[in-house]
Amino acid sequence: MSAAVLLAASTAVVSRSGPVAAAQTGSCPAASKVTSSQLRSTVGLTRTSVTVGNISIISGPVPGLFQGAPYGVDAYFAMVNARGGVNGRRLVVSSKDDGFSGTQNQALASQVAASDFAMVGNFSLFDNYGCAVVAANPAMPNVSSSLDPSTNNLPNTFSPTPIVPGTPLAGYEYLKKLYPSAITHVASLVSNVTTSVDQWKGQAAAMESVGYKFPYVRYISPFESSYTTDVVNMRAKGIQMVLLSNSTWGAESALVNEMNRQGFHPTVMMSNGSIYDPRFVKAAGGAVAAKGIWLIQAFSLYLGQDAKKIPAVGTFNSWMAKTHPGFTPDLYSVFGWSSAQLFVQALAAAGKNPTRGSVLAALAKITSFSASGLIGTSNPAKKLPSNCVSFSRIENGAFVRVAPTTKASYTCAAPFYSSAARGTLPRASR
Repeated sequence: MSAAVLLAASTAVVSRSGPVAAAQTGSCPAASKVTSSQLRSTVGLTRTSVTVGNISIISGPVPGLFQGAPYGVDAYFAMVNARGGVNGRRLVVSSKDDGFSGTQNQALASQVAASDFAMVGNFSLFDNYGCAVVAANPAMPNVSSSLDPSTNNLPNTFSPTPIVPGTPLAGYEYLKKLYPSAITHVASLVSNVTTSVDQWKGQAAAMESVGYKFPYVRYISPFESSYTTDVVNMRAKGIQMVLLSNSTWGAESALVNEMNRQGFHPTVMMSNGSIYDPRFVKAAGGAVAAKGIWLIQAFSLYLGQDAKKIPAVGTFNSWMAKTHPGFTPDLYSVFGWSSAQLFVQALAAAGKNPTRGSVLAALAKITSFSASGLIGTSNPAKKLPSNCVSFSRIENGAFVRVAPTTKASYTCAAPFYSSAARGTLPRASR
């Protein structure tokens, strides 16, 4: 999972009335020893249906925070159901809202474990609470993009976008070739939230491993809206490259606005995903102010621009519109959709009489997954993130794909650098 994903999630906990501290801590024991009876379990399964649970933050300080996650699961299930379901069974998602509460997340996880076949597409800042339940129910599949490393590391958790501190190197290697002098004069403003800071450290370590240097980095409050002094300092430091990756799209757009106001035009501006929002260009000052900004991310242009190149993008947007009209798809919808697709692939492989154990066994065999091209290829079985990226730029006020423009949808020429491993990880199978 890219740093931008975690940064977007962690900085999203700011309400209009003030910052919301996500400082609660849950504990996650080691996974319990799985029993044969647990593996044979068919809870949530009937002759005609399969019911799974989804636990996400929907209400609370920021209403609808991760509503896209269960919507994405529901949209994918609706598509599969329209085609007859899986081995004659209709797929049902039971959406549950933890209300921005760790204790509620854990209570809901217990409900899912007792009544639903699996967890699919969860997205919450409090996975570390539900982790204890997932660990205590080692035969229950948890197919979700988890922000919590302990949850992600459990043997029954399989993610379409495994979380590993670090980042794919392909984009940074590419920019290094295009702008060799700029990479030693890089600036970044980082949201001063624990998850954001930790992910920035992983991203910085990856970039430093290929020669990038950071004369100007500042941790910013989620409430800051004026970056006048930052632009003055960037100019004084000789900054040639500005990262727009480590805060919300709103903060990054305000920074671009201020740079334009002061006539400060660095050689290159780049984001690894946080600016990919339909509101960014207008907020940044319009097409001229945002012109040429690079977007290099481990995802397709899933808001629709890649629909002709990657059919899955059109399918995703079409079914999101059918099932939840008026809702603008977002990254969390992509997580829900891709988690649902990964689960369905395993469920189908488990045969006509699936059990929790047989679905887990099928998941453990999926070593290459891209949600039909919607996301970069990962290795869910071995918990390896994608090292693949797509290249786009803002031109005439729109996000436009730059590369690859051939049959390939992603560039996978460089590995994923993990700051935890202090080196590159094996490449996800493709």
